Amino acid sequence: MSTLITYLNDVASGGETFFPKLGVSVSPEPGNAVYFEYANGLDQVDRRSLHAGARVERGEKWVLTKWMRERPFVSAPAT
Repeated sequence: MSTLITYLNDVASGGETFFPKLGVSVSPEPGNAVYFEYANGLDQVDRRSLHAGARVERGEKWVLTKWMRERPFVSAPAT
């Protein structure tokens, strides 16, 4: 249903989370967070939620990610 990404450390260069359909990026700074939902008001996939992490150019990027779900998560069987 939604995701919350919390940034845990300073990144020397790069590592932004960007939303290409919105033209928005969020810098990874400690204490900053980004929250977004995957559906619009009609329960359709909101393509604006498409996101990606930019390459970390220098340093490391540590995040805490919380996925909010409608139903319990069931993992695929091991192969």
